[in-house]
Amino acid sequence: MEVPLGIGDDAAVVRARRGREWVVSTDAFVEGCHFLSRLHTPHAVGYKALARAVSDLAAMGATPRYFLLTLALPGRKAGRWLDEFARGMALAARRFDIRLIGGDVSRHDRVAAALAVIGDTQRSRALTRSGARPGDALYVSGRLGAAQDGLEMLLRAGARGAARREDSYSVERHLYPVPRLELGSWLAAQRLASAAMDVSDGLSTDLGRLCAASGLGAVVHAGALPMARDERPGARRGETVRARATELRRALDGGEDYELLFTVPRRLTSRIPHAFRGVPITRIGELTAGRTVLLEENGRMRKLRARGWEHFGRR
Repeated sequence: MEVPLGIGDDAAVVRARRGREWVVSTDAFVEGCHFLSRLHTPHAVGYKALARAVSDLAAMGATPRYFLLTLALPGRKAGRWLDEFARGMALAARRFDIRLIGGDVSRHDRVAAALAVIGDTQRSRALTRSGARPGDALYVSGRLGAAQDGLEMLLRAGARGAARREDSYSVERHLYPVPRLELGSWLAAQRLASAAMDVSDGLSTDLGRLCAASGLGAVVHAGALPMARDERPGARRGETVRARATELRRALDGGEDYELLFTVPRRLTSRIPHAFRGVPITRIGELTAGRTVLLEENGRMRKLRARGWEHFGRR
């Protein structure tokens, strides 16, 4: 795609490349709902607002190209706070190779950012949630629960508290998530994934959405889940039953990991590596013909209830 006309006019003009399709998504990032000013720096807010929107493109196997930003904020934040927010967003834009082509700014009593992201992919190659089939293997990238762990640490420490050195991975994952763009593009280009989405609201919730879109159920093996603790040397030594239960809860229900959850036909599973460009890939279960999502733990099955983030659900 090209931009014959960008920022400075009433609207941008974008020209698509031949043989490509646009992939477009929107996302909101609102103070008091998605971030807390007493805990989150404006730099992290700017970065994360764009990163979480770009993660939707990763889930579709698209390459980021452009984005638009509508930002509302109080007048008292129009100076230094806004400058740091812009620096954080610029860092994300460079990191994900995506260009700002327009938007709007207005006054409001709290910060609210609305983003539209535009990517492209080869025609008919975009990944969707609805293509899974019974027997497909279920995979997830990276580690689960790190972002939730990082948020809980910040809440305990307070605005001026410092995270312990051994837990810095979790705080980093909460404040500066990394969308799995390269993995998504590779899965789409190689036609390996039958269905995919990003884990933004928690595995227990997002897996239910993928299964509903495909009209299937699933079995998840608790012992196979890649957890945030696996990044900490010696974390399993001396681990209590309570600590393991906490890690499992974070892995299943904690949101904002922005990892990729995807399914692969059994005949293609030999082509899925254990890691892709340094990002672990773990097989955690399989899709079933029923409509129920089950969790297998120590040989016992139970229904996996969606306890991740729901904007209008009961908390």
